[in-house]
Amino acid sequence: MIAFSEAFGGGNGAARRLAPAVRLLCGAWVFVCCAVVPLDSPTGIALFVVAWLAWLFGCAMPPRRLALSLGFAICLFTPLLLLAPVAYWNGSAATWTGALRAPLRVGVRGVAGVTIGVGALSLIPLSEFADAVAALPLPRAVTSLLVQIVHQAALLTDETRRMADALRVRGVASARLAVRLRVVTTFPASWLTRLALRAARAGDAMEVRGFDGLPPSVPPLTFSRSDWLALTATTLLAVGALVLRWRGFA
Repeated sequence: MIAFSEAFGGGNGAARRLAPAVRLLCGAWVFVCCAVVPLDSPTGIALFVVAWLAWLFGCAMPPRRLALSLGFAICLFTPLLLLAPVAYWNGSAATWTGALRAPLRVGVRGVAGVTIGVGALSLIPLSEFADAVAALPLPRAVTSLLVQIVHQAALLTDETRRMADALRVRGVASARLAVRLRVVTTFPASWLTRLALRAARAGDAMEVRGFDGLPPSVPPLTFSRSDWLALTATTLLAVGALVLRWRGFA
């Protein structure tokens, strides 16, 4: 499995040439399209497949990362298929096909959502994430919160990975069962202690540097021709999905 910080960057597709903020906006619109488009008609299925595959090709994330994200999403949503027998046996669905329809729809949307999000992260190196979010039309407090969540999550996962590597080098993985149980029981305390010390040092550093928790102001977002084309195309995909959804409920 890859570390959290390694999920950023690495994409080499055509979408990598867009402005950082535009990459996030396009990913958000593609996610909306795949989340709301109805999957009970050929038009909706075609729009879903086109939007999903076009975004994956546009991101061109590393094959290993794509395989890992697909494997994680499939493992995450496969248990939903256990709901099919329940729906069939209690009479909610007349046939097995009808019982499988709802879990499959949720699972396909979930797998697409995970890969779309991972693809969007592959277009944004961690060093550019703060500028990309700051360029979006969001309140500065929200921008600061998002940036801090991402950076602190990266620090947390990296610290956990380093501790796991240190235990593996010291032979804990091949030690006796009693030793491994003792390490498991003491690991949370040492893990939380290290995280608390790191958070305290980060807080002291921000206080010394006069950081108020808000990112510096950035120039207004400007679009190139390719940015406009990509944003228009993804917006039309989302609008088309919403129109199909509205017509289905009308």
